[in-house]
Amino acid sequence: MRHSSKAPSPAVGKGRGKTGPWGRGAAAVVAAVGAVALFATPALAASPNGQTVSQTFTQHGTWTEPGDTDFCSGATINPTITGNEIEHITFFTNSDEAWGTFTEEGKVVVEINGLTYTGRITIWGNFNQNEKNQNSTFTGSFYLSATDANGAVHTEVAHEVAHLSWDAVSDQPVVSFDRLTVTCS
Repeated sequence: MRHSSKAPSPAVGKGRGKTGPWGRGAAAVVAAVGAVALFATPALAASPNGQTVSQTFTQHGTWTEPGDTDFCSGATINPTITGNEIEHITFFTNSDEAWGTFTEEGKVVVEINGLTYTGRITIWGNFNQNEKNQNSTFTGSFYLSATDANGAVHTEVAHEVAHLSWDAVSDQPVVSFDRLTVTCS
């Protein structure tokens, strides 16, 4: 659960390194674009008229997101998520136009400063691009709670929406915002 003022940040479960502003969301996009590169050559041979190609990748089960940072305490955490993730990409075989999306949702368990928190997580992101423009959007929500030895309930609730858009002229985003709200108790 890191937050950077320079770029969108994830809620629990979208583990990003401190040097990468889009972290796992970017990794999903890079993996999808890599898949496009891997499968584009046969697709080009099979569809010379520029047909669309769509690919979907799914993950079900339990996985750990090592090295996240808790928004509330700043502690390094390793949340374990049991849920689903789906990534989808669509592109034209004779064009630079592509778009993709991912969603991750599930139950999360994480130890923060000696307390075991449980809760829900939902992360969503998308991108689309062509030679004239490009944009990316990220949203994340999570709710965690834990009860300490004295019976006190501790909660962490967060929601984030971030967006970046570029035009064909500028190498800097023409629209950029990142709204994060966190409540710690």
